[in-house]
Amino acid sequence: MSTILQDVRYGARMLLKSPGFTLIAVLALALGIGANTAIFSVVNSVLLRSLPYTDPDRLVVIWETNPNLSEALRLRNEASPANFLDWKAQNTVFEDLGAYNWNTFNLTGGDQPEQLVGNPVTAGIFSTLGVKPLHGRVITPEDDREGASPVVVLSHRLWQRRFGARPEIVGQQIALNNQSYTVVGVMPPEFEFPVAMSELWVPMAFTKAAAERRQAHYLYTRARLKPGVTLAQAQAEMDTIAARLRQQYPDTNTDRGIRLVSLHAETVAQLRPALLVLMGAVLLVLLIACANVANLMLARATARHKEIAIRVAMGASRWRVVRQLLTESVLLSLTGGALGLLLALWGVDLLKGGVPENMTYIHGWNQIGLDRRVLAFTLGVSLLTGIIFGLVPALQASKTNLNEGLKEGDRGSTGTRNRVRGLLVAFEMAISLVLLVGAGLMMRSVVKLLDVRPGFDPHNVLSVSLSLPRARYDNAQKVSDFIAQLQERVAAQPGVRSVGAVDLLPMAGSGQTTTFLVEGKPAPPRGSEPEANYRAATPTYFSTLGIPLQKGRAFTAHDKTDAPPVAVINETMAREFFPGEDPIGRRLLDPDGQNPPTEIVGVVGDVKHWGLDDKPEAFLYLPHAQVGGRFMTLVVRTDGDPAAMASAIRREVLALDKDQPVFDVKTMEQRIALTSAPRRLPMYLLGVMASVALVLAAVGIYGVVAYSVTQRTHEIGIRMALGAQRRDILSLVVRQGMLMATVGLGVGLVASFFLTKVMSGMLYDVSATDPATFSGVALLLATVALLACLIPARRATRVDPMIALRYE
Repeated sequence: MSTILQDVRYGARMLLKSPGFTLIAVLALALGIGANTAIFSVVNSVLLRSLPYTDPDRLVVIWETNPNLSEALRLRNEASPANFLDWKAQNTVFEDLGAYNWNTFNLTGGDQPEQLVGNPVTAGIFSTLGVKPLHGRVITPEDDREGASPVVVLSHRLWQRRFGARPEIVGQQIALNNQSYTVVGVMPPEFEFPVAMSELWVPMAFTKAAAERRQAHYLYTRARLKPGVTLAQAQAEMDTIAARLRQQYPDTNTDRGIRLVSLHAETVAQLRPALLVLMGAVLLVLLIACANVANLMLARATARHKEIAIRVAMGASRWRVVRQLLTESVLLSLTGGALGLLLALWGVDLLKGGVPENMTYIHGWNQIGLDRRVLAFTLGVSLLTGIIFGLVPALQASKTNLNEGLKEGDRGSTGTRNRVRGLLVAFEMAISLVLLVGAGLMMRSVVKLLDVRPGFDPHNVLSVSLSLPRARYDNAQKVSDFIAQLQERVAAQPGVRSVGAVDLLPMAGSGQTTTFLVEGKPAPPRGSEPEANYRAATPTYFSTLGIPLQKGRAFTAHDKTDAPPVAVINETMAREFFPGEDPIGRRLLDPDGQNPPTEIVGVVGDVKHWGLDDKPEAFLYLPHAQVGGRFMTLVVRTDGDPAAMASAIRREVLALDKDQPVFDVKTMEQRIALTSAPRRLPMYLLGVMASVALVLAAVGIYGVVAYSVTQRTHEIGIRMALGAQRRDILSLVVRQGMLMATVGLGVGLVASFFLTKVMSGMLYDVSATDPATFSGVALLLATVALLACLIPARRATRVDPMIALRYE
C-alpha cells in the first residue's frame, strides 16, 4: 500500500511539473468522459431504470392485431370494450387487467379555466400497476360502473399547482367539464401514467351499450402476469382466446389477433435505437480522446527516457516502471473524470432544456440526473480510460536500453514509438470518419425530411384547441353553433384572412378511423370492411389550411343535419377505392346499416397528418355540422405573425363562454418542427460529437507531424545542406502525415460501411451507404488532415541548415 501511495505522490509531482501537458490531457479526457456521462444519464433514466411500479417485469401491454389495417396499426391496434372484458373474464395467466383512454377536461372554479389532459381508466389499472395513492384512495370497482357518482384521482403535480398541496382536498368537489367530481385520492410524484402530462384519472364506467361494442377500438390495455407465468405462456393462452372470439363473433373479430409486449420494451421501443447510436458515438469520441492522450504520453515518455533508464539502473523492474506510468495516467483520467462530471451536469441541463416539449413526456425524462449508477459509470470509465491510454505508452517507455538511455543528450530509440503514434493517429482518423459519416447521413436525412411538402401551407397559420363539455353542450346543434359563432368573431379580427376548424389537426399526433362499404361493390366478409381515417371539418377548413381541392366541391353552409350526408375524400382514398373512376357522386355505406349513405362531393390533396415522413393513407372528411364533435381545433390564417393572434382568440372564446379554456396554442410551423424533433435532436448531438472528433483528430495528426519535425530537425538540416529544396522538405513531411491519414480513411470507410447500417431505421429517404455522404466526408477529413500536416511542414522548410547541424 505504501508503494502505491508513493507512486501516487510521485505521479502527482510529475504531472504538476508539466502543467501544459497535464492541462491538455485533462481537458481532452474531460470532454470525452463528460459526454459519455451526460448521454449515459439519459440511457440510464430512459432505458435502464425500472418502471416505477411494483414488480415491473411482470407488466405487459396487450395489443389487438389486424392485417387489414395500415402498417402503423397492423400490430398495435387498441382493444374494443367487449373484447377487453372477454380477455379479463377468460384468461388464467394475469393477476389483473386494466385499460385506459385519453380525454381532455376543463377545470373551472378558479381565476382562469384550465384545460387538462386526463385518462378515463378501468378500476383494474391501479391494481395492475401495483401503485398506491399518496392521499386518499384510488378508483374502485364501485366507482367504475354506470350510474356511480363521478370521482377523480389527481396527479401530484396538479395537486401542488392548482390546489396548494392541501391534503384536505380529498373528499371535496371540483368542476370538470361543467360536472361535479369528488376528489378521492392524490397520486405520488413518481406516478406518471401513462405519460408525465397526465393530470388526473376518472372511472371509465362503461355503459351497457359500450360494454357490448366490438367495432369501436379505443382502449389501451395493461396486464400483470401471475407469478411464474412467462410472456410466451401468456401469449399462447391469449392466442387461444383470440381464436375463440373469432369463432364466436365473425362479424367483428375476423382476422383479429392478440399481441403481448413487455411494458418496459414497449415504453422504450422508439427511443432505444437513437440512444444506443448516441451512446456508441460518445464512446467513439472517448476513444479518440484516449488516442490523443496516448500520443501525448508517448511523446512525454521520449523526453523522460533518461529518467526511466536511471530508475531501471537503480534496480526498478519493468513492472515497477509500468506501474508508475500507469499511476500517472490513472491520475490524469480521474482528474479528467472529475472535470467531466461537472461538464456532464451542464450537459444534462442543456439537453433537458433543449429538447422539444413533445419529448419531455417520455418515461424517465424528468428523472434524468447523476444518480449512483451514473457516478459509478463515470468512475469506471475514468479508471478504464486511464488504463487504455496509459498501457501502451507505459509498455513502450519501459523498454529501456541502459547503454543508450544513460548517454548524455541521447534521445533513445523512437522508431517503434513513432510507429505506434502513427497507428494511433490512423485510429483517430478512422473513428472520426465513422462519426462524420453518421452525422452526415442524419443531416441529409433531416434536410430531405424538411423539404417534404406537408400537403398544406403552414405559413402564417395559428392553431388553437378547445374541448366543449358535454354537460353544457349536450347536442350537436349547440356545438355547431358555438364553433360557427367563434369562427365569425375571430374572422372579424384585424389581420385575420380566414378561419376554419377541424376535430383532429394534422401534425397533432392523434387520429381516428371508421369502416365503410362502397355502394355498388361486393361487400367483404364481416369484420374485414375497408377502413379509413376520418376527420370532421368546417366548410372553410380546407381553404384556410391551404389544402388544394382537386375535384368536385368542398363543404358549404348548407351541409347540415337536415341535408343529405356528404363527404370529401383525399387523393389516396380516391386512388385506392376508385381506381380509374370518378369518385364524385359515389356513395359510402355504413356496414351496420345504422346511418344513411354518404355521397362523395369532393377530392382534396393528400396531407401529412402524423409527420413529414408518413406514408399517404386514405382519409375521409365529414362536415362538422353533420357529425358533431366537441373537441375542435381552430385554424386561423393571418397577414402577420400568427402567434400575436392568440390573446385575441382566447378573449373571443371567453366572451362566448367564460368557463371555456383554450389549449395547445401553436403555429403550424411549430407543429411541423415538433414532429421532426425526434430526428433533429439526434442529428444535432451526433453533429456535435462528430465535430469534436474532427478537431481531436486534426490535433492528433498535427501533434504527431509537429513532433516528428522536431525529432528530425538534424536530418532536415543535412538534407537542405546537401541541396534539398523547400518543396522537397514540404513534400517529405506532408507525405508522412498523409500516409497515416490515408490508412485511417481507408479503415474508416470500411468500418462506416458496416456500422452505419444500424442507423437505417433512423434515416429518411437516404441510404445507410449513401455514396455522396461517404465521399464528401472522406474529402472533408482528408482536407483537414492536409491542413494539419501543412502547418508543421511549412515550419520544417524554414529550418536553418547551420543551426540544425549544431542541433545535437
